[in-house]
Amino acid sequence: MGKNKKFIACLLIAILCLPLFGVFATAQSGATKEDSSSIQTSLAIVTGTIKSREEVNLRVNISGSAGAFVSDNGNIVVTIPKEIVYNPNDFTTKTNIPQPFKLENVTSDATNYRLTFSIDRSTIGANDAFNGIFEIKFGAPVMTVGDAYHDTQTFAVDYAGQNKQVTADVQKQNVAIMPLFDKWYKGDFDKDGVATLNTMDAENNSFQLVVNYRRIDLKNVVITDTLPKGTSLIASSTKPSVSGDAMDKEGIRILKVTGFDANGTATKYKYVTADFQDKIHLDKETNRFTVELGDLTVDDTYFIEYALNVDDVNTGLQQNVAQLSANNRADVVKSVPVKPIKHFGTSYILNKSVDKTALNYDDNELVYTLRLTSLDGDAIPAGTTITDPLDERIKSPTLLPYDDSVVDMQLVDNEIRITTLVDIPKTNQMEWRFKVNVEALKIGDLLSNQAYLTVENNVIYSNAVSTRKYDGRISIQKVDNHQNPVAGAVYEVKNDKAEVVFEGATDEAGFLVTKALPLGNYTVTEIEAPVGYVLDSTPYLVVVADQDVTPIVVGTENKLQTGTVTLTKIEATNRENTLAGASFELLDQDGNVLLEDLITDEDGKVTLELDPGVYAFVETDAPQGYMLDEEPVSFEIEFGENNTAVEVVKENSHLFTPEPVLPEPEMPESKPEIPAKAPTKPMDTPIVKPEITLPVEKPGITDTPKIEPIVKPDKAESESKPDTKSKSDAKPMKLAKTGDQSEEHFILLGVTLLLLGAALLWYRKSVR
Repeated sequence: MGKNKKFIACLLIAILCLPLFGVFATAQSGATKEDSSSIQTSLAIVTGTIKSREEVNLRVNISGSAGAFVSDNGNIVVTIPKEIVYNPNDFTTKTNIPQPFKLENVTSDATNYRLTFSIDRSTIGANDAFNGIFEIKFGAPVMTVGDAYHDTQTFAVDYAGQNKQVTADVQKQNVAIMPLFDKWYKGDFDKDGVATLNTMDAENNSFQLVVNYRRIDLKNVVITDTLPKGTSLIASSTKPSVSGDAMDKEGIRILKVTGFDANGTATKYKYVTADFQDKIHLDKETNRFTVELGDLTVDDTYFIEYALNVDDVNTGLQQNVAQLSANNRADVVKSVPVKPIKHFGTSYILNKSVDKTALNYDDNELVYTLRLTSLDGDAIPAGTTITDPLDERIKSPTLLPYDDSVVDMQLVDNEIRITTLVDIPKTNQMEWRFKVNVEALKIGDLLSNQAYLTVENNVIYSNAVSTRKYDGRISIQKVDNHQNPVAGAVYEVKNDKAEVVFEGATDEAGFLVTKALPLGNYTVTEIEAPVGYVLDSTPYLVVVADQDVTPIVVGTENKLQTGTVTLTKIEATNRENTLAGASFELLDQDGNVLLEDLITDEDGKVTLELDPGVYAFVETDAPQGYMLDEEPVSFEIEFGENNTAVEVVKENSHLFTPEPVLPEPEMPESKPEIPAKAPTKPMDTPIVKPEITLPVEKPGITDTPKIEPIVKPDKAESESKPDTKSKSDAKPMKLAKTGDQSEEHFILLGVTLLLLGAALLWYRKSVR
């Protein structure tokens, strides 16, 4: 039952947690959508209304913050009602699209045309806020009061999941009173009614001079047209539906109307340029041409066509003036304002950068740069405003020099505000810089800032530039092999180009801190060791990263320079006689045992390599036949250069003086008697001691000198060898063997065991 309760409780907790996971997932998905939602799309009819047989200017505006333009957004699709388009060829012949937009195709159904535009995302950097405008140009049909055309027309644009629509009113004309003389521009007009001369496709800059559309008698008609400066005549495109010879004279063609509908509108034409080729004159100095048409009757209505090539794009606004002169009518003058323009629409980006993405602990200055760059099309208009709000940790912003005739740049409430005073052409890249102090930024903190641009349909944000403050120092900690600090060790630090960027020596506490180093890879190497220490020339690789919030610690070790000591074991009565098999311990100056079972070799020596310090040898086991001498033999390994070995000597005396050996008398052949106190085992059986295993030094244990025995003799082998020197000087006497059990020892052991047994028996009885 208890197990079931636990299971039910766990299940309820899991169910209650599910909504929390849903909230978290929703928050995450919302954060992801927020980036793409910065894209805004708008659509507008520039002139506001659509008039009969005039140009329609449909403006599309796409904008978005940095990083918003991704492939998932798809293409831009613009929908235009079919009935409002006089000629669908205008979509390609009258429309110049600025980069990064491109017209991919035009499709249609029963009611609409659909224009698909792509965006070249490679021209928009991941750090660029983008604003782009392109305009679709086409001519409207003739629309009169009472006809079947709808009074409103609806246009749409679809991009990045958004659908935006705009509705325009149609302004229909009354039944037209046909003009006696007029000048029509078949190209595009801006919002002020100025004819824009296309500098890329001159054939689109087509003009028509309409003569005698009113259909009356005229005498001696002469047409004069003065062209704008910086332009020249070229022939406009021919119309396949027009019959006759399509020749031109100086770029001029003449068409005669051969048919009218019931409303008096011209419906059929014929090329008649050849009939007037001697009547066409061009004066290139004055950039003026004349056409002498002679007498006209009610059946003579003409269209004089030509196009203008723009030779100088900087001519500005001018008037294209034409005039009709006749003997029986007053002169009629028609003027069309014109100006050259390269594209219809514009595109530009805003970008922000900072001179340091990582700031070292001793650096507190940053320089920010804002760039406004035109990608293509018209100039960036005057009045464009950039705002850069600054983080509260940014202090004392200073505007660096800029051209105050082009922009107004101010610091208001810790915001940088930049406003363009003039149009910025495509050839000009605008860049503004300002310097700030960030002393308030703590090590490990991340500082992020981004600017924004207010455009017609959106507020778009530049990339966010970030700077992280880090500690670029390297802290070197030097200790010896006893973990004591080492002063005076000299180090050098090299960068990844093998250049020395720092050099210094450790202080009394064994520390050395470098200067602040830029991000990168470095090598730390000891190049000079203090006196008494062994140089550690190992190179240590260190990576300085912007995540470092404290000096990077490099711990290195200098081993103390060791010295050598040799202990020689000799016989006290004959110093030439060295003794093998003596066992020693090594003690430090506090009496702590450092090494055990140090056995003299066949030459009576023990040799060790030791760190500087005061030590002592203490004998723990004498050679066979010699007295144990536990008096310590002290010595010192001095700090510094230790090229000469320390020599110490330890003497041993015999246990007794040997007696001469007498020859045994001859005995009868009978079993010899064994003395009562004879030993139970041979006296000359040697004690075989185990091989010495020196203690292994453990890192991190303090005050334990490094001890490296140079010779480690085989104890068992040394003890089994006869002491030839001792025997040569020995007197004939009974020898006691060191290590054998004497009779006194057996007696003492027996008594001890008896006493223990008796005590145990008494205790058991008393308990009962």
